[in-house]
Amino acid sequence: MGQASEEKGAVIHRYKEWKRHGRKALLKPAMTKKGKWLRFIIFAILALAVLFIAFLGPVLAPYDPLATDYGASLSPPSPEHWFGTDNVGRDVLSRILYGAGNSFSLTFIMVAAVSVIGTLIGMVSGYFGGILDTIIMRFTDILLAFPDTVFAIAVVGMIGPGLLNTILALSLVWWTKYARLTRGLASVMRSKDFIIQAKFGGVKTPGILFRYILPNVLPQVVVTMTLDIGGMMLSLAGLSFLGLASQPPTPEWGYMLYEGKSYLQTAPWIMLFAGLAIFITVLVFNLLGDSLRDILDPKEE
Repeated sequence: MGQASEEKGAVIHRYKEWKRHGRKALLKPAMTKKGKWLRFIIFAILALAVLFIAFLGPVLAPYDPLATDYGASLSPPSPEHWFGTDNVGRDVLSRILYGAGNSFSLTFIMVAAVSVIGTLIGMVSGYFGGILDTIIMRFTDILLAFPDTVFAIAVVGMIGPGLLNTILALSLVWWTKYARLTRGLASVMRSKDFIIQAKFGGVKTPGILFRYILPNVLPQVVVTMTLDIGGMMLSLAGLSFLGLASQPPTPEWGYMLYEGKSYLQTAPWIMLFAGLAIFITVLVFNLLGDSLRDILDPKEE
């Protein structure tokens, strides 16, 4: 009887887990806290390695990424040029190493800017509520209705191609996810006891926003920022591939794909290595963000 009761209790528990979390609760085994930290450390080391290579790209590059050698144009990978050369004889490896710095710097600046703007707007909207919240959220909903890259292409098409215009176009839509996230958290926290006590204690609105609300939304914002590094890099690379962002002769991964597409059959290594660089970087930072979410996101507890 005791064993039957235990089995019945286990079945009931698993049914409740299914009701709470869906089928994933049954199919995905729970990861221990130690396992989550180990997974995070592994991907953090990989991400640091990628950043280290990008930071030291100019030192590690064997050639000047802008130096041309028409006599060696479209040379396949060899001991002299590990990744081959492009259509004007520039070393592909050197351009990838230099391009890593350009791609990362643009991505980090963009993610930092949109996260700050979106977080501030979301906190203000969620904390004050009312008509201000309604106006901000309806405007956010309009922007969220468009895919990020499609919206950016439309904006760049109107104002003209160029790196600054691409940054502006992506910034116009990318902040919305941070505003939506922090608005929801702030609207819940404004009715918490510690916020009400702070108001009665004479704490001004800026103090409540930055001393009490911001520290509570920051973990979720950091997770979203980490996940957005890969997405932002893909968007920038996609616009560069279309010839709308980086312009020649700038070594940038997306634009290297754009330059290499004309030589896909005769010199596939131009696109291959640039594509691999983007793929590996996006994969590493997506996995890092996923592991960080497992640690910081209270919904994962």
